Amino acid sequence: MAKGFFRELKHYKLNEISIELGIEMEETKRLVGILKKYGIVKAVKAAKPEYEDLSNQDIVLTDVVENNIEIQYVFDFVGVVMVEEYVFKCYPKYISSTIELTEQLKKVLKVIKKYNDKEQLVYLYNGEEDNKIFNRLAVSLHLLEEYFQYGLYTNQHDVIETNGEGEILWDKTINETFALIQNNRPYYVELQTQNAVDDEMDYIKRLHECVLTQCALELKETGILELFDIAEVELTGAQLDDFGDVDYIKYRLEQELRIQFVTRKQTLLKTIYTYIANDKANQDDLNFSLYGTNSFNLVWEKVCAENFGSVLDKKLYELPLGLSEDYEASKNEKLISIIDKPQWHKNNPYVTDGKVDTLKPDLICIYPCDDTEYCFGIYDAKYYCIDFNEVNGKYKVTGQPGVGDVTKQYLYQLAYDDFITKQGYKYVQNMFFCPQELAEPDYGYVEMKMLHNIGDKTLENIAVVKLCAEEMYDLYLQNEKVKDPTTYIPAVAVKRVYSTNFANRMMAYLRGITKASQAAEIKMEMKSDKGKLIYPKQIKRELGAKLIYDAICPIATGAFYGFNPYEKEYGNMVAEDMGNSYEKCEQIALVAIEIEKHIKELSEQELRDETIVKVILQHCFDDKEDISAMAKGNSLDKLVEKVMELIREVYL
Repeated sequence: MAKGFFRELKHYKLNEISIELGIEMEETKRLVGILKKYGIVKAVKAAKPEYEDLSNQDIVLTDVVENNIEIQYVFDFVGVVMVEEYVFKCYPKYISSTIELTEQLKKVLKVIKKYNDKEQLVYLYNGEEDNKIFNRLAVSLHLLEEYFQYGLYTNQHDVIETNGEGEILWDKTINETFALIQNNRPYYVELQTQNAVDDEMDYIKRLHECVLTQCALELKETGILELFDIAEVELTGAQLDDFGDVDYIKYRLEQELRIQFVTRKQTLLKTIYTYIANDKANQDDLNFSLYGTNSFNLVWEKVCAENFGSVLDKKLYELPLGLSEDYEASKNEKLISIIDKPQWHKNNPYVTDGKVDTLKPDLICIYPCDDTEYCFGIYDAKYYCIDFNEVNGKYKVTGQPGVGDVTKQYLYQLAYDDFITKQGYKYVQNMFFCPQELAEPDYGYVEMKMLHNIGDKTLENIAVVKLCAEEMYDLYLQNEKVKDPTTYIPAVAVKRVYSTNFANRMMAYLRGITKASQAAEIKMEMKSDKGKLIYPKQIKRELGAKLIYDAICPIATGAFYGFNPYEKEYGNMVAEDMGNSYEKCEQIALVAIEIEKHIKELSEQELRDETIVKVILQHCFDDKEDISAMAKGNSLDKLVEKVMELIREVYL
């Protein structure tokens, strides 16, 4: 029995495979040829960087050759492969250490098992059509796992007992036993009862024991029982030949299937049938079986989505912060449905179709940053080994996702940008999650300048976070969620949601004071209200804080940036993103609401007094650290002038 460990997508020469297995070169060539036939091993150009995804251009279509320096071999598989008496243990490409490989592969196999269980996958055969071979390893593991979960196949038969625990058979008791009569009442001391008991000599039960014992023995000899943490099973000393020839055993299984209506037992009978039908065939043909996957990227995506609790399939009304009015009509739609779909059109005749596939992120995670603010995280699980290698004094990145992956990640944020802004999420993250033996949360980032700034939008560069794969697997296997994403994600990757300039940000913050003015905005269209015409003065008065906010903003831009973007002579000039303009906008909105509250409490005489208004303005700005400078010197004079003008026009 020869066995060895092989790293996924690592380049191997034939002699290296031979040394790992401890076998002759000719036998190695034969085995590699078999593995190539079933897609486990692929011949690649030696110049191809290791651990990178393979394209058709990288794969060399050739026979297995020994001394070709331009060709090497890679294992494009994670799991266990058995070819006759040889066992290939293939571990994921991100595992660079050779310490405790068995323990690491054990955990990976458990993760694959859970993934397959959720997908309800049991691969009975390998290959297709003419190349199809019975997957003995997967079926044996399935039978053993099913046994440890549900026990042996059983059939029951009824037995009659005296004073048993089953149902009392009164007719039989009265007719066949003696009664003691006392006070003209019969008393029966021997009750006849009926009970259902397992039939220990049932043919199918004994066959099940034999198959399980044989499976466990074969897997023990190959060392695979240890890899899957399965206890050894020795239920009987009987051999399959003791139950008759293959045709007779199949006949008995078919007969049992006809009278068995329990779904689990039906599935078990069919699995045993498949095992028996292929047992003799495997002794004459090639014995090739496997357990694992050549798409471990899908497993990694599932692990990350489960751990971080993706909200893609949640309805909008279930998300934090409630719903803005723009999305109220879509409250029952899922978050994934917000992303626009391509609209395909034909001109002659004109027809259109918009029900086609669109962008779909791996996972969206929304989590609180503090008591009131939330982060909108756009994450993509990438099964890549990103690294930088020094070549001639320069560093070259290897094992990275392609430009298509980077482009899509930017577009994910662009697709959700409107939703993020209108819902009031103050932080956004855009990240790739890559597996690694040790966590490296602040690994780096990728940037495409043409996508970083699109029109008036600034998109986040994509942070690269290396997650500890073993920690992620532990959470996944224990059905636990990541309680605090910041434990795994660097704080520096968190960015506030900005618009492109100060003026736009000020308008965005009208959300805080717009609701109260919506009715007034409708009245601006001179519609009737209860039969009365609404005049401009009444309209302005209802706008309240919004008008005050609009009056303050030009002074704010002048105070902070030295010009007024609202005046026509300045054309399309916009303010630079200097300082914490996000906080400034928020505080200006709060000040506007506070000023309106004070103004409404003043008498007409007090409203005409500039000194009183000036004191109110100073008081409202006093505790607003980022904008307190506006209530001083020349800026304060301009504020008083603007607010007094507003008071005279609206409130007097």
